Amino acid sequence: MYFCGDFTPGRTAMTEQNLRPLPGPGLVQDVEVDDIGGALSASEWDFSAPRARLGAHGFVLASGSGVVRLESGATGIEAPCVIWLPSGMSASVRLEAGARGVAMTVSDAALGRVVPASSIAGPLRQAIDRPLVGMRLEAAAARATIRDLEEIRRETLEDLPGMREAIMSRLCLVLIAFWRLGEVAAQPQAAPRVLVQNFLQLVELNARAQWRVADYARTMGISTDRLTSAIRRATGQSPLELVHGRLLEDAESLLERSALQVREIADALGFRDAGYFNRFFTRLKGISPGRYRQRAQRLRASPDGSYAAWP
Repeated sequence: MYFCGDFTPGRTAMTEQNLRPLPGPGLVQDVEVDDIGGALSASEWDFSAPRARLGAHGFVLASGSGVVRLESGATGIEAPCVIWLPSGMSASVRLEAGARGVAMTVSDAALGRVVPASSIAGPLRQAIDRPLVGMRLEAAAARATIRDLEEIRRETLEDLPGMREAIMSRLCLVLIAFWRLGEVAAQPQAAPRVLVQNFLQLVELNARAQWRVADYARTMGISTDRLTSAIRRATGQSPLELVHGRLLEDAESLLERSALQVREIADALGFRDAGYFNRFFTRLKGISPGRYRQRAQRLRASPDGSYAAWP
């Protein structure tokens, strides 16, 4: 049977009490899908034994954050991301208030039937036996996977002709997407030196766009933690400190060599307003942009052009 119903935080939703058969002779697969709709408080799912044996559990998050706890420890997660917990794995998932996405439970019977008889059968079966904990993905890919899961839910509710085939096709697409994410994660990762070079190149291109550290990590295809660790080992600074340093260099150059007003410089560097730029510059430089410009002008006007004119 196929099933879709409420996925109640704090418990596994697939139980004898709430499994409801839908029309269709010979349907022996169980697939449950439910929305995660931005709750006002944190939500938690407990997949401890014996509930862990009820099937595999997946989450696709479009927004929000949380933590996944396995026997090996806790891992923080941030959307957009995927969580896949194979059947039999004891775990818990806690999502902070406001998280949005889709959750699903797939029985072992469904997993056994959904894998196509093709060249990908072996790798796909191996993939669904491995966990994915907060695997990051592009926002567009998250939306596409969520749409596939929502279509599974719609099919179970509408009971249209060809329901079984439609559900299994959609589920296969979702599992293939998870398999591909696992394959990317298993690929050899770039050496720290290459990561640092790639990051610095991206900073040159995007610092003025006010990218967050998470934006750089996502573009590079790595986690924020790995990026931070590689940058700090190589430079002694955090990624954010390097981004701020690059913006500060541009600010100093514009203050020294251009006739732009401070508010125009703030706009050119991507700051939302001049006041925020003033606080940023003063915090890093110990002097306001206006006073910095005045000192630079006095230095240029000094007879010998030396730093003796710099107070």
